[in-house]
Amino acid sequence: MERQKRLSTEMFEAIEAEAVINPTEDVERVKRAMLNLIPTLESWEVRDGVLRGRTTDPKALSRLYELFRGQAILDTAREKLEDGSFGDEIIVQVNRQAAYAGVVNFNEEGPLGPITIVIKTRNPKRLMRWLAPRTKDGVPIE
Repeated sequence: MERQKRLSTEMFEAIEAEAVINPTEDVERVKRAMLNLIPTLESWEVRDGVLRGRTTDPKALSRLYELFRGQAILDTAREKLEDGSFGDEIIVQVNRQAAYAGVVNFNEEGPLGPITIVIKTRNPKRLMRWLAPRTKDGVPIE
């Protein structure tokens, strides 16, 4: 776990998460869904109907690291991270109802809309190798 913390500190500058708040939704429930994936989010704001949280905590990616492995979705996660890599940002969208239940589902389609996660990093390839390494028969090979 110490190696994991050290690596995440070196690899990202900040993580932001956001989701549109629908008129029928409780802001605290949406916040809980975000915190289930990135427990160290802080600096909360609601502006123009969008809830945003941000963190620079070195442990911010620890939960996603665990979920990707626990759910055996490293290959899918890697693909989504690669598809969402734009310069010094990696952007992924996840299903907010699944996030509320404490799991990652990259099917962002849903009646409530997705949670968008933006990872600001100087080294996206290294971050992806750490967070969601390539696998062979379900075992990380990187």
